[in-house]
Order: sequence, then structure tokens, then C-alpha cells
Amino acid sequence: MIKICAISDLHGNLDVNINQSDVLCICGDIVPLHKQSSSKDSLKWLETDFLPWCEKQPCNEILLIAGNHDFVFERRCDEARELFKGTKVRYLQDEAYFYIKEDGSSINFYGTPWCHQFGDWAFMGYSDEKLSEIYLKMPDDVDVLLTHDCPYGACDVLLQDVWWANGDHIGGKGLATAIEIKEPKLNLTGHLHSTNKLGEKLGNTFVCNVSVLNEHYKLAYEPHYFIMNDDRTFEMVKN
Repeated sequence: MIKICAISDLHGNLDVNINQSDVLCICGDIVPLHKQSSSKDSLKWLETDFLPWCEKQPCNEILLIAGNHDFVFERRCDEARELFKGTKVRYLQDEAYFYIKEDGSSINFYGTPWCHQFGDWAFMGYSDEKLSEIYLKMPDDVDVLLTHDCPYGACDVLLQDVWWANGDHIGGKGLATAIEIKEPKLNLTGHLHSTNKLGEKLGNTFVCNVSVLNEHYKLAYEPHYFIMNDDRTFEMVKN
């Protein structure tokens, strides 16, 4: 049995309480809003604030992907990766990671930061067709897919009463296509802050939005926890 904690969209807010887990998954948009446009300031924040916070978390490893506000990973990725060497943080950018627990149980992760186009942000600029090609690079046996974007049709309707919420599905169609083909067991997403936190099915994949902030960038939601059973099925647990 492997326990996963999942969060997203910190935007610099590190006042998040994490319970004991094997792996902590962070699905992008970690850099503070007031630092995101400066790679120098972002790198300094990663080193002096984010990494010390990560090292204190009660988990064996932390898997991190970037989000559309995390320009530093698009512009100076090598320098960011260098900061993570020798720490419990592993940055995934269109990469797989195979986690093995001491008892021999294992889990296959894959992480990707790309989002469908809606503005001039990081990790955007491709058509749905091109994004589908990028996402389809994931292996066929992925247990947990970390994406910043939400797939079209699952956990992609804003529920908070804000003027930009129109009740429509606004997720990525290229991501939805790739998920329906590759069928990862669990897709952890962020990007949209106030969608259904209980999760929804997209084909054979369970999708769950794990943002901890609401649409006003205020801490509003608890971290999500999942257990992978011995038969490689997942269940959401309270803590």
C-alpha cells in the first residue's frame, strides 16, 4: 500500500499542513504571483523558501511539475533542477518516475506542465492536436498522471461564484484525448482552483483537482490523499 498526498496552485502560499505520506505530488503554480515574472527572484524563492519547506514535509519524496505561472521552469529549468539535487524533490517535465517503497510495492508516475492556450503564459502556445501528441509521450502503464491543466469534461467547471465562471467545461481537449487513449488510473490536476474536489471519471481514469487555493487566491481547500492498494486500484482517503 502506498499513500499519496496531492496539492496544487500554492502561488507562494506555504501554510499548508501535510500529513504523513509516502509521496507528495505538487501539480504546478508554486511560485508567488509577485515573483513569477522574475526568474532571479523565483530561483531565490525556490532556494530559500520552497526547498526548506519541502524538506520539512512528512513524506519520502516530492514530485513536482510546473504550471502556467511558473515561468522560471520554462526559462531557466536547468538552474531550477540544480537546486533540487540532493533533496527529496524531483521535478518532472514530460518525464516518468518509478517510486519503489521499502516493502517492494511500486507506483508509476508521469508529470507534464503543459496547458491549452488561453493567454500568454508559461507552457502554452500549442494547438490541441500538438498538445495531444506531447501528452501521448507518456508510457502505457502510468498509475498516476500529474498535469497542471484539467482535461476537458472532468473537474473543469468552476464552482465558485465569480464573474468568470460560466458553468461550461473549460479543460484541455488535447489532454482529454490523451487520457482516453492511455488510460492512466489517476489524474491529479490543478490550474482551475474551484472545480469539483471529489473527483470525476473520464473514461477509465479518475480525475481529481487538488488546488488548495480558491479563485481569489485564498487558502480554501485541504490536501487530497489517496491510497494505492495491492491490486493497483486507488481510493481517496481523508488524511
